[in-house]
Amino acid sequence: METVDLLVIGGGPAGYAGALRGARKGLTTVLVEARDLGGTCLNRGCIPTKALFKAQEVAHLVRRAQEFGVLGEYRGLDWAKVLERKKRVVRQLTGGIRLLLERAKVEVVQGFAVFAGHRTVQVHQDGKVIREFQPRFVLLAPGSRSAQLPVPGSDLPGVIDSEKALDLPELPKSMVVVGGGVIGMEMACIFQGFGVFVEVIEMMPKILPPVDREVTDLLTRIVERQGMKVHVNAKVQEIRKAGEKLEVVYLENGTPRTASGEYVLVAVGRVPATEGLGLEAMGIAMNQKAVVTDATLRTSLPWVYAPGDVNGKHLLAHVAYKEAEVAVQNICGEHATIDYRVVPNCIFSFPEIASVGLTEDEAKAQGYKVRCGRFPFRANGKALIKGEVEGFVKIVSDEKSGEILGIHIIGPSASNLIGEGILAMGLEATPHEIASAIHPHPTLSEAVMEAAEAVFGSPLHFVEGGIR
Repeated sequence: METVDLLVIGGGPAGYAGALRGARKGLTTVLVEARDLGGTCLNRGCIPTKALFKAQEVAHLVRRAQEFGVLGEYRGLDWAKVLERKKRVVRQLTGGIRLLLERAKVEVVQGFAVFAGHRTVQVHQDGKVIREFQPRFVLLAPGSRSAQLPVPGSDLPGVIDSEKALDLPELPKSMVVVGGGVIGMEMACIFQGFGVFVEVIEMMPKILPPVDREVTDLLTRIVERQGMKVHVNAKVQEIRKAGEKLEVVYLENGTPRTASGEYVLVAVGRVPATEGLGLEAMGIAMNQKAVVTDATLRTSLPWVYAPGDVNGKHLLAHVAYKEAEVAVQNICGEHATIDYRVVPNCIFSFPEIASVGLTEDEAKAQGYKVRCGRFPFRANGKALIKGEVEGFVKIVSDEKSGEILGIHIIGPSASNLIGEGILAMGLEATPHEIASAIHPHPTLSEAVMEAAEAVFGSPLHFVEGGIR
């Protein structure tokens, strides 16, 4: 039995971040990972997906080259090179994580960790116990996995999840995406950008259900104008073989319909990967598959902390990083909590979407009398220069106090622009304070400034007002 201060289960964002934080605070730390360092995010999610997103972005720009006076034409895609670049990016980042762990003197053990009694964790490899640890504390961070679609035919060849979509042997001509959430819409936009005909089937009344309605309405119009078909209020009944293709049978507003494609990509969410860890035998409190944690990320066992996707709060890598930091602070005797009020969400659709705080509908449902300021990118000089003018910045504010309740962006570089909104909400800034800060010109950030002006006044470069 080996003793250790901190045993980390999982090498994804929460796991490796927690291991690094712990080691740097002087804890003897061991990290156990069953697959790849970096977890889903780095190997099978955020990073490879965005590498493909960049490729389709370049393809989109090449198609429009002559708008900018550049002589050239789009001649297609070298799919093998696209995949190789994606793999190269992933290899570089995973190598960097391994180096950081080595330098921090974190021991990495390849295997599957299982709780085997009080303060006892075994590491299994090929069905055998290869190591046994007695840790003072455990950082439980096994991450999440793709949710399954419980309908007939979901196990047919050609029915894939987002992980398999990242390594298709060749680019298909058509694809049906089941699920219009974040993963579904990101993948749909990527493959549409590569010239694939895509149909999206979403069971809720709109795509991206948690996102502000004005934002999703605009994204729906844009992607449909580009050739994508989007079906909402649509519940999948069955997937079946139809010649060389797959056919998805669904009910749209109660009417039976079908959609066909060479592949069916199932993107109906993710669930915590808690199977086989022995959590139930340890008496760790669960909420279905998620591990229950308090504000300090501690579980019902005081020596076990659970940051990241496993707790089911926010399945986002940037939240996992911060939760791991908070968990280690508490392990080391500090008292730290995390402010979930200002968690940003970024969606790499085309155009990008980013938000923080409440949507307009959520704010009204909570009893706020809201005022919203909007500013369109078509009135922004830098957006016009870039040739990306679709979208807007929207700020939701409490009319009584002036407090910013939420910021929502759809348009160019939305994922970068939201940083200002996160900081503003974290510091409890008002729209007036954003508007009074001098923003550089010509930049996309001026759209944030002018949306702030539009909340209680009028933006300088937009005559329609933008107040409601």
